[in-house]
Amino acid sequence: MAALTNAVILRAASLCRDVYAHERDYIVDTSIPGFTIIAVEGTSSAGDWLTNIKFLFRSDDTHRGFKENALRLTNQLFMREQIDFKTQLVVCGHSLGGATATVLADMLRQGAGRNVCVITLGSPRPGGRRLRKRLADLTHMRYVHSNDVVPKSPLWLGGYVHTHQAIKLADANGEKWFDGVSDHDAGAYCKALALALAA
Repeated sequence: MAALTNAVILRAASLCRDVYAHERDYIVDTSIPGFTIIAVEGTSSAGDWLTNIKFLFRSDDTHRGFKENALRLTNQLFMREQIDFKTQLVVCGHSLGGATATVLADMLRQGAGRNVCVITLGSPRPGGRRLRKRLADLTHMRYVHSNDVVPKSPLWLGGYVHTHQAIKLADANGEKWFDGVSDHDAGAYCKALALALAA
């Protein structure tokens, strides 16, 4: 597996931000030789909010809404795109896109072997302990910006967990109290990540 360089991480983060303005709810980027980056859009419509609230139900120990989103995205990807599985696949996303990217990686590994890794920005918890166990050997850069509130959902009391430890990013907006919502912004993640990797 190719190493995730700072250039790859920053490119993935910028795609996680830019996918919101894209015509489709994903971007496939091959601008860095040896890598195929698949960026998944986060919450941007009322339908996405319905996906988010399906946490009461799980399928294969995975949040049902995130799994449905990943299945839909997989169908679109393989119908419309030519994915080169010989490259290092980097699946990434912000918010709902991050949780979907994690579940998508779980699905893609069945066809792509160990040639998949994940970068998430402010992802909610994607599933339960069995999902975490399945993905234990997956390279997953899970970034959390300052006081972002979204990674604290759905509640762990419902059996939801993150698959990997958080990589904390310092507040790029200037430390403020009760700024957990503004800390979730994809642009703030890009800024904080650029500052962290430049240090």
